[in-house]
Amino acid sequence: MSQSKIDPNTVLGLANLFANASAGGTLSNQSRQMITGNLGAVVIAGAAGKDTEDILTSDVTLVTLLVDASSSIHSRGLEDAIRVGQNTLVDALAHSTAKESVLMALWTFNEDIRVVHSYVGVDDATRLDKKTYNAAGSTRLYDTWCDALAANVAYAQKLRDGGTPCKSVVVVITDGEDCGSKRRPTECAALSRDLLASEQFILAFVGVGTDVDFHAVAKSMGVPDGCVTVQAQATPQGMRKVFGLVKQSTIRASQGSINPGPNTGFFSP
Repeated sequence: MSQSKIDPNTVLGLANLFANASAGGTLSNQSRQMITGNLGAVVIAGAAGKDTEDILTSDVTLVTLLVDASSSIHSRGLEDAIRVGQNTLVDALAHSTAKESVLMALWTFNEDIRVVHSYVGVDDATRLDKKTYNAAGSTRLYDTWCDALAANVAYAQKLRDGGTPCKSVVVVITDGEDCGSKRRPTECAALSRDLLASEQFILAFVGVGTDVDFHAVAKSMGVPDGCVTVQAQATPQGMRKVFGLVKQSTIRASQGSINPGPNTGFFSP
């Protein structure tokens, strides 16, 4: 996406949304300054979504799925397993009791960060296939995390300003450590900490493979240990299981309250 195509009014609108969120206690000045200084095209695209007047439920759960599309995914032969798992998640939510109250956003990332689509109803969510998901390149994990959280904060605040309460579930699926990000894990952690303290966010991390200490990576980004799971053998069956856990936890979050901070379990029993 070209930076030259960014509408200055959209940037200003997002900045105001972030300011409102900060005033409401969601963001510290540090986090607000970090993300308002990076209101690029990806964040603006990710902050779009269904209009408030088109939302028919009393509250919504925003699900943001961040899928690693780096070369290591390809070299390990994991593309099909991730496609199958993501398709399973979308299908399961489409047939769940939470369907009408869930809006989904899908991002993929390597050296580029791509918003496949912003927040749409489950029936309109993209199912990954060989045309929409092919893995190559490096892993900008930290940049993707910060951009996705920034976009989520802006859209969630827009919904709240329009009178629609919402909760947010952000899940990243990756098989490696960061490579190429401008942001550092300390910046990820600061933003994660602020959002978890709001009691409106669940932040979850799925590690795929055995080459990385995923619990350490997630911890450095501020993700609570109860919200981390590792799929060492990424078979299609194994990925279905992981995405099944995401589905179950998303439905559970949509039907209940979110516990604060480190007690925000996601993959916990």
